[in-house]
Amino acid sequence: MRDLDMTILDASADSVTGNQLRAAASHFPTGVAIVSSVDNNNEPVGCTISSFLSVSLEPPIVAVSLGQTTSTVSHLIAAGKFGISVLSSSQGGIAAVFADREVDHYERFAGVRWRPGRSGVPLLDNGLSSLECVVHDVIPTGDHLLILGHVQALFASGWGSPLVHHQGTLGSLKR
Repeated sequence: MRDLDMTILDASADSVTGNQLRAAASHFPTGVAIVSSVDNNNEPVGCTISSFLSVSLEPPIVAVSLGQTTSTVSHLIAAGKFGISVLSSSQGGIAAVFADREVDHYERFAGVRWRPGRSGVPLLDNGLSSLECVVHDVIPTGDHLLILGHVQALFASGWGSPLVHHQGTLGSLKR
């Protein structure tokens, strides 16, 4: 067993900072997806997320966590619906563009193949799966909003290698 040169994070509950929490949580690999919706002109909006989970099977409910100040969150709540496109390992460039706050929503979708879902939310092509949801609940949680979505439709492409986020880098799982 080799000795790793790691910074030891040692903080009491009343002094844990956001950066410390981010560093500790970065050790947990997560999948990467695009959450999307439409603005009041029915134009696509979306951003990269790594906080997506299945909450309930009956009824089918999922959750995404978005910062309260992200430009996507207000459109998603106003529209009352959203899509989730789970990215494959070949879509790291898409994840980077959708994560860049300097790139506006229209530019994000300009270079990407996508289609409107049954509800009209944009779903990216060539991902591993896509879900369409209606907003079930919005729960303010610190500087984020936990958005619960009731799944209305979904598509899964079958097997593939997911895009994974771990310690600030994007990668894939080897099968």
